[in-house]
Amino acid sequence: MKIIRFIRGLFIIKPNRKLLWTPNDFKLAKNWAKTQPHPTRRFKTLWDSIYSSKKNSVHILHEVNKKLGY
Repeated sequence: MKIIRFIRGLFIIKPNRKLLWTPNDFKLAKNWAKTQPHPTRRFKTLWDSIYSSKKNSVHILHEVNKKLGY
């Protein structure tokens, strides 16, 4: 899984601004979160810990912004 995250990270840029509630920002957040390791599980990504079909996209973007420090 580390290799997949590393290869994906070569093509995905880290967001350098606060992500807003647009479809492009959501895609950027999703792609970036898939390159980051899960906080507690070894073979999962950050996206696996943040995303849930029960959550609104606004809440997901808020979680990503918290991880980015914005």
